[in-house]
Amino acid sequence: MLTKNYSIVVAVDGSEVSMRAVDYAVELAKHEENSLLILLNILNIDMAKQSASSFIAAPTYGLEEYEQHKKEALKWLDEIKMSCEKRGVITELEILGGPLPVASSIVSYCENRGVDIIVVGTRGKSGFKKLLLGSVASGIVTYAHCPVLVVK
Repeated sequence: MLTKNYSIVVAVDGSEVSMRAVDYAVELAKHEENSLLILLNILNIDMAKQSASSFIAAPTYGLEEYEQHKKEALKWLDEIKMSCEKRGVITELEILGGPLPVASSIVSYCENRGVDIIVVGTRGKSGFKKLLLGSVASGIVTYAHCPVLVVK
């Protein structure tokens, strides 16, 4: 009989707050049998470039820049993954890109994967310091199908 993994998605953008979210997610994973920690990074594709690539410029317009950002993200995500696995947690990496806002991309991904819980920092790299809850975290809390743990 196959047992379903308890899946935990942690949204990671490299910010200090998202790294604290990773620590919380690792602790959650260590306390759940058959847990899987998914480190999720969203590369937000510039809407202007995406539109231009579809009808003005070549279809590859902006692709080189996107691939460079993805390569950079993969480098530090691999380091985080190794750290999580050293702590005894089975970990996967996911890097997604698209025209949707970051919060929508995260919620959609988690719904499609049947994720059990989402862990996210209060604010990421683009957050305003004085906001209690950043727009990405707020969007995830509002629209997620599962529990959301917001880490300060």
